Amino acid sequence: MLRKRAIRIGNCSGAAGDGPDQLYRLATEGPLDAIVADYLAEVNIAWRALEREEYPERGYETAFLAHLSHKNAAEVIAQKGIKIVHNGGALNPYGLYKATKELLERDDLGNLKVAWVDGDNVVEQVLAAKKAGTASQFPHLDIEDVDLGSLENRILSANAYIGASGIVAALNAGAQIVICGRCCDASPVIGLSAWWYGWSETDYDRLAGSLVAGHLTECGPYITGGNFCGFKSIPNLFRVGYPIAEVYGDGSSVITIHPGSNGAVTVDTVKAQLVYEIQGPKYLNPDVVAHLEGIKIEQEAENRIRVTDVTGSPPPPTTKLAVCAFGGYQAEVATFAVGLNIKEKVELQQKQILDYLDHSRFSTIAIDAYGSAPEDPKSQKETTVMIRHLVQATTKEAIDHFAETFMFCAMQGYAGFHPNMDFRTLAPKPYIRYFPGLFQQSALKVRAHVEEQSPIEVDPVRTTAPFTGQRSYETTTPANLHSFGTTQRAPLGSIVLARSGDKGGNANIGLWVRNADEWPWLQAFLSAECFKNLLGDDYRPEYRVERFEIPHLYTVHFVTYGILQEGATSSSIIDGLAKSFGEFVRARQVEIPVQFLDRPWV
Repeated sequence: MLRKRAIRIGNCSGAAGDGPDQLYRLATEGPLDAIVADYLAEVNIAWRALEREEYPERGYETAFLAHLSHKNAAEVIAQKGIKIVHNGGALNPYGLYKATKELLERDDLGNLKVAWVDGDNVVEQVLAAKKAGTASQFPHLDIEDVDLGSLENRILSANAYIGASGIVAALNAGAQIVICGRCCDASPVIGLSAWWYGWSETDYDRLAGSLVAGHLTECGPYITGGNFCGFKSIPNLFRVGYPIAEVYGDGSSVITIHPGSNGAVTVDTVKAQLVYEIQGPKYLNPDVVAHLEGIKIEQEAENRIRVTDVTGSPPPPTTKLAVCAFGGYQAEVATFAVGLNIKEKVELQQKQILDYLDHSRFSTIAIDAYGSAPEDPKSQKETTVMIRHLVQATTKEAIDHFAETFMFCAMQGYAGFHPNMDFRTLAPKPYIRYFPGLFQQSALKVRAHVEEQSPIEVDPVRTTAPFTGQRSYETTTPANLHSFGTTQRAPLGSIVLARSGDKGGNANIGLWVRNADEWPWLQAFLSAECFKNLLGDDYRPEYRVERFEIPHLYTVHFVTYGILQEGATSSSIIDGLAKSFGEFVRARQVEIPVQFLDRPWV
């Protein structure tokens, strides 16, 4: 059935454990046609892989069951006929289907049609290729001349990111709840929109618009004030409302929240979420490629932001492959240095530990200081610096060796040495190595299962276009920086906003200004070389930096390849998710035109 009005899709979760009351709130505080949720990340896919080692029947995210159980959420969903689509099935969508049916039957709602979509789990194909010596068919996502054959560790899971076709098939078959595994984060919104309007797989501009709407809302409260560098301008930043995407027939959308909600949807919160975890001007998805350089984001009314001018093109022949392998064991512990001579205290701690360790037994040894002490502290808290110790090894015995060394060095340590007293963190625990690769879409075998009926086979995407890489460039006609007048040294964040995130071992960051006359300055100032300098001591020559611009949004975007090592599941740095990467860059002091510095934030 073709419809003319916009479909209203709420998001009740941006991560596992997020928004336990939001499914209920979204369903009861205003009209909605559908609710989606994003429960997955590279980190918790790894957790579920480890979980299935001990409990093969698990491997799914239980958060959806908590959402459905909050008050009478399930009953409200049933009464209003609200569709629910999410990726909480993780590594076992059928397991979550069974648990969901049990919950609904307990509440006398067993008549609700529940579906699950599979086909993303390709571990058998990957293991077979490894065994046959043909792992080269799975090249690394980012690194040339590297393929899955380089991964010697035991593989626990392998999932190809799938698109929206299975979701559309389940909805067409009458399902009210659709449970997916590792579908793309935006696929639920794409699937609901395509089902609602009856789009074909070649309606690329429309699909691309819904892809962006899904991306904007997939992280829940990130677009209503959470993780926003301008948080001081957001009223009532607690118990915030979660976002709603009104997707129109042409693919444009309005991002909003229910009336009376805390938090806010503004042009800047939407910009922030747009640039979060993207990889370049082409936003790749198994169903479509969205081209971001021409996008427009404009305020329609309070808490109503219209998103237009997204164009689309055929998807690439490959999709992302996420492989989780057993990495070994790790442990970490923190000590604290206080007051004077912090640098020397850290160096002493490093020397004492490193001199006693047998380095050959470890794959990673990282002893790093976090924080700094003021010259004239007013409390002990503000002059305390953390020294984080993290080690990784193939055996538990090596981790025990580190724990013994750490304890032995304690009494001969620096002045004021004291540790975090929770020594349970010294016990060896398994960790995951993450390998991002490519998988041919034509080899996918996606199926939609509605209840216990025969599965609906879903054809692979028929039309694709080769992906030749992201376009990286400097601004074509940079303004003369001297033309902006007198400058003053100040934090970049005095006038520049930013949002950063991770994809495997890469960190991305979008930086933008709010005023049109500041845009030529930002374009000229933020060259790739300038950005490398802003990274300071964190930059390494082996990193690759790519740059592009979104002119209507006054935005410059960078990706730094390799700065997060192999990604959050095994990174030795404390912020392996690059959540604070943007805030570090904004804190760097640079020369800023005085004329821009005294402008109000709102």
